[in-house]
Amino acid sequence: MSVDVVRRSLTLHGRRISYLTLAAEIAGPLIVLIHGSGVSARYWVEQLRGLAPPGHAVALDLPGHGQSDDALDPSAEHYADVVGDFVEALGVGPAIAVGHSLGGAVALALAARRTAVVRGLVLLSACARLPATETPAQWLLPFLPGPLRKALFFMTAKRLLFAPCASAGAIGLGMQELRACRPQTLARDIAIARRMDLTEPARTLRLPTLILCGSRDQVTPPELSRELNALVAGSRLVVIEGAGHMALIEAPAVVNREIAAFADAVTSASRVAGHRLVVDRRAVLSPPRRLLARLRALFATS
Repeated sequence: MSVDVVRRSLTLHGRRISYLTLAAEIAGPLIVLIHGSGVSARYWVEQLRGLAPPGHAVALDLPGHGQSDDALDPSAEHYADVVGDFVEALGVGPAIAVGHSLGGAVALALAARRTAVVRGLVLLSACARLPATETPAQWLLPFLPGPLRKALFFMTAKRLLFAPCASAGAIGLGMQELRACRPQTLARDIAIARRMDLTEPARTLRLPTLILCGSRDQVTPPELSRELNALVAGSRLVVIEGAGHMALIEAPAVVNREIAAFADAVTSASRVAGHRLVVDRRAVLSPPRRLLARLRALFATS
């Protein structure tokens, strides 16, 4: 199987949405990877390769990020609708939506607004709402890139986003992504994160949900993941020891293993549910209809 990652695009409502996937055709459930603030699909490369199998992973550039056209109305809800349209355009849903950081909020909004396109959620380094009190995440807000503040912004971002033990490769990829982001896009993403409140959608969610967070995350600390775990009924929380906010590139093997196991479980549950539905439908057939169904099955296998 080829592990080459290729870039493709499609047009939604007259605007280009760029995405990454493997060149090879992959069987299994669709896994949509949704990036966070100030980055793009490129930092999902370890998941694109590591999740095939059990699934067919695609990582899209949200509007205004990477190689996608700019957003018309940037908000978590708008991003969620774009992801929903993207899944429908691919025609292989419903999807397991995996969101990191702000992408986790987008995945939550997607599940609340477009229930038919989502079969499961993985929320990585995410939260329903940032605390109103001052947190390390909010230290980023005054340091938006500018002529005199850019160096301070990137120095602060590096310190907050990564655990002290993060590899040079992980830090290099993450910082390269941040530096490549359009300044206006990063500013809008931070504003979206400040005002979002997905507490109610999280509380009413009834989907298989896995929550992952790094034990050394300073942007969305484990306490926020525990709050999210308490909000989402039936969700499971896994804390990745030693990882920071960028766990997907700091500890890709652990993240991939957890997502793969979750995808397998969701797919198996869907198969069982489908089998039960078939059995239930047969059970309510009248005797003549049951006889007709048996005759059809007999001829179909002959």
